[in-house]
Parts: sequence; structure tokens; C-alpha cells
Amino acid sequence: MGRVVENVVVKFGGSVITDKKHPLTLNLDAINALSRTLAMHHSKKIIVHGGGSFGHYYAKLAGLNTKCENVYEPNKVVATRKSMFELNSHIINSLAFHGLNPYTITPFYWYKDFSELKSLILKLLSQNFSPVFFGDVVPCKGGFKILSGDDISYLLCKMLKPSRMIFCIDVDGIFQSPKLEGPIIKELDPKMIKNVIVKEHAVDVTGGMLRKIKIAYKISKLGIDVFFVNGFKQDALLKALNGEYGVGTCMRGIR
Repeated sequence: MGRVVENVVVKFGGSVITDKKHPLTLNLDAINALSRTLAMHHSKKIIVHGGGSFGHYYAKLAGLNTKCENVYEPNKVVATRKSMFELNSHIINSLAFHGLNPYTITPFYWYKDFSELKSLILKLLSQNFSPVFFGDVVPCKGGFKILSGDDISYLLCKMLKPSRMIFCIDVDGIFQSPKLEGPIIKELDPKMIKNVIVKEHAVDVTGGMLRKIKIAYKISKLGIDVFFVNGFKQDALLKALNGEYGVGTCMRGIR
């Protein structure tokens, strides 16, 4: 009997693939390491990436966030989107170099109509492509807003029911210590969410780590296991891809 090939959604955190302290600064070593690690695993991957010091930098200048903003400057909306396409091009180059056959699907064209998205993703996966998504600026009633990579991750999980969801972040997991020291929370009980201490970045316009945890809880309610692992540590990501406990935090799906 052949090995069952699972679908897995993996989110590359912006704090891993870029340096959030310095605008428009890539971390190519991290991007290549993530691509290399994914290429080592047999699962079918749906990849989402954050904006990091690209999208978040321009979105903050534009006053954009996840709520509909009626006051905006068109040139700043364009600059925000342009920066995300630039970042995506680097991600795509790395994934392609490592043999993952990336296929970018921008949310601008589907965020209000999901009717054909699921069939497109499943078709791409069946033909050995890796669908790639990223946060984008999308129209809303009277203005624009950010559809974040975390929101997209939830929508994909709801639509596809993957085996697991993995958030690649810039620390080893979710901490209880306010100094981000000592042991991490190995298994996160949803009841503990309000008590956890998270590391935030001032440049993040989409809600930061706490919002990720809340989205993880929503995903877990779909019966899907959610992992938070250090995106700089190959072994941690490989274990999560296998659905195994390693260095990181897991929120088990509610079944």
C-alpha cells in the first residue's frame, strides 16, 4: 500500500522571511531554508506568506489595516501591493529553485467569490504544483482593506480541510514567560489563549501574534491540528509537517 499524501497549509511569517526592523529587507537565507525543508517532505503544500517589512511597511504608511478604510491615497495602495508582488517574486524564485513548482494565486481576484477557488487549488495540487498565497490590499465598501495572510490561512483551512496548519514564526513557539524565556507551551489549550505572552512587532498592521493564536483556535475548531514552529529551525518544521511534537507549540484540532 502506498503512502498517503496529505495536504498541508504552511504560513511563512513575515518576521522570518524579512527583517521587520528594517524596511524592504529580505532574509534570503531563511527563505531558501524554508523552501529546502518543504522540498524534503512528501506532502502537498499550500503556502501562504506574510508581508513582513515589505507589505506592512507600506500599509502602515498608507493607514491600511484589516478594517475597511474609506480614506486612502491611491499611490500608497499601489505601493503596498507592489511591495507584496516584489516579495512574492523572491519567494517564488526560491520555491521554484528547490523544485516545488509554485503557482501564485492573488486574493484580489477571488476574495469575494470562492466558487472556483477550491477546484483550482485541487487541480494544481493534483498536477504537482504548490499554490502560493499572500496578504493583499482588496476593495471593500467605499475603500480598501488588508486581507491578511493569517485570514487567508483560515479560509484555506475551512475550504480544503488539510491535515494540518503550520505557522512558521521567529521564536520557538508560544511562551508563558513575559521575557520570552524558559519553556514554551508545548500544547496550547484554547482556554489558555488569554494568558499567553506573545512577541509583537510595532510595524505589524494585521494584528500580530495574538491574532494568529485566535485564528489558530478557529482552525482547530475545524478539527485541524495547528503548529507554531520556529521558521529558522529545519527539524522543527519537518516534525510539524509529519504532525509530530517537536520544539514548538501545538493546538490540537477539536474533533
